[in-house]
Amino acid sequence: MNLPQGVLHELWVWGSFVLALLVLGWALKTAPWHKVRGDSHAQHVFFGVTLALAFLWYGTASIGDGLSFHFLLITTVTLLFGWQFAVLAALLALIVLSGFGQTGWDALAVNWLLMGVVPALITWWILVAAYRWLPRHFFVYVFLNAFLAAGISTFIALVITGYVLIWAGVQTAEKVAHSFMPYIPLLAAPEAFLNGMIMAFLVMFKPHWIATFTDEHYLKGK
Repeated sequence: MNLPQGVLHELWVWGSFVLALLVLGWALKTAPWHKVRGDSHAQHVFFGVTLALAFLWYGTASIGDGLSFHFLLITTVTLLFGWQFAVLAALLALIVLSGFGQTGWDALAVNWLLMGVVPALITWWILVAAYRWLPRHFFVYVFLNAFLAAGISTFIALVITGYVLIWAGVQTAEKVAHSFMPYIPLLAAPEAFLNGMIMAFLVMFKPHWIATFTDEHYLKGK
């Protein structure tokens, strides 16, 4: 969902920016900077993924003001870098899109919270829970942490988005109920498949790119 310029009430604009600043401060404070400081390869991967995210989000299927769909891919980015760098990548991607007029500057904070922060945090919580309570196995990592986490986080993020559209007065409850909500499962399923396939490929061929995966934990002795 990419909210365009001028559809949000001023109270929503400023309220979302305050919340976004708090989340951004939290992410910057807790981010594992030591993992990328002085590592040019990791930095290149991060900025490459950020540009890929912006390109992916540029193409949307729109069915009216504020009603648009596209893949998020935030679960993959979260598993690659952790939730802090995932939300930073989402923010940079949205800044690029806002610069090209694809999204509204006044909706930047709302878009970021809904498209980046919510799915990243849900993915991270699922990852932490699985790491603590379930066997550390390749299939657990791919099917739960990637496939199911992507579907669940996308579903929840879009449901919240639907209610935000109503509460913010962007769309009527009737239009959201008939033109937005029914499509959420149809997007969550391919989102899950896409993230699961990408992470399975990366685990096999580029495991050193994945901050949340190690052979010792998920493959050795299995």
